[in-house]
Amino acid sequence: MGKNVKAQPSDAQPARKDSRGAFIDAALDIILKDGVDNLRIEDVCERVGITKGSLYWHFTDRDGLIREALLEQLRRISDEQLATMNDAITSATSADDYLSRIVGALANPFDKTEVEQRWKRLELIVATRNDPALSKVMSEVQRRQQKFMTDAMERAAENGLLRRDVDPQAVAAVLSAVALGSVNLSLLESDGPSPEAWTSLMVLFISLLFPTV
Repeated sequence: MGKNVKAQPSDAQPARKDSRGAFIDAALDIILKDGVDNLRIEDVCERVGITKGSLYWHFTDRDGLIREALLEQLRRISDEQLATMNDAITSATSADDYLSRIVGALANPFDKTEVEQRWKRLELIVATRNDPALSKVMSEVQRRQQKFMTDAMERAAENGLLRRDVDPQAVAAVLSAVALGSVNLSLLESDGPSPEAWTSLMVLFISLLFPTV
């Protein structure tokens, strides 16, 4: 044993940070195109170009990868909406300013990009509904979203933008339901409300949540 042999990289010592994101991106691509049931570890590794050992360093198993992929998808879908809501709550200069910002953040069923994002979220919910393990994951994802929205509504109440006689948690749940359910309008076509009518209704709805003078 005269010479020291330099240790070579192995599956047990992968590139730790960049490969994790690549695995999540690859898994999400498969899930969104082919569904959760068609996600195979081998396909994910092939897309990323890294072996299974690296994947299992980041994720305990297939369900662990799916869990992180679903959480990441939720984050991507909701981050922009939450950021807009938080900005409206913390920096609005008047009730009218807040109203105009929050209505735009709530749901725009006439924006194709937003509609597509909400359809993807619905598809993920349906895909996990009949799988007990994945249903538990999706429940966690939904609870996380609800907590973010509830925190935002609590800040709105503190800033005088939400009535004190309504439950911030209930308001958060209603806002999420309206946003997600708005995808139905993309199926109605000419039988649905006009953008002006929809916006007017959202303005009225949010106005009812303002504190009474």
